Amino acid sequence: MKLDAPGITLDLPPGWEAEVDGGSGEAGPDAPPVRTPRTHIADFPLPAHRGDYGSFAVEQMQRGNTLICLLEEAGDAARSRLHAHDGVPRLTAGDFSAAAMQRPRAGQSGAQAFFRVGGRAFVLYVVLADRLDRAGQVDEVNRVLAGITIHP
Repeated sequence: MKLDAPGITLDLPPGWEAEVDGGSGEAGPDAPPVRTPRTHIADFPLPAHRGDYGSFAVEQMQRGNTLICLLEEAGDAARSRLHAHDGVPRLTAGDFSAAAMQRPRAGQSGAQAFFRVGGRAFVLYVVLADRLDRAGQVDEVNRVLAGITIHP
């Protein structure tokens, strides 16, 4: 599947789907809501309504499913030390932990990474629904990540 959206191109392996939209505008504890583009990529049917970090989607995941959330951050975030990694990162099985889940769910593990492309800053949040087979799932996640092109 190939998806061209403003500022991003996805070339996904068979069995994956994606949606790019304007985001929910969820506010942080000390910040007003800001709508920035978000991309959800999954190897299962994405529900129509879901939060930026996949709420309402992670609850539908079956063993072996994967959800990738790519969220653009607003403002000067690209210049922050947090986003010092340049380019879409690749992950390892060791990056995943049940403790990294936004909302812990039995059997699931998550990983989060921050990066930039040009003057754009991003958060990558990935959920694996089979914590015991992380190594096999991470290879597929990295194939998906390799198919993401962000246009600065």
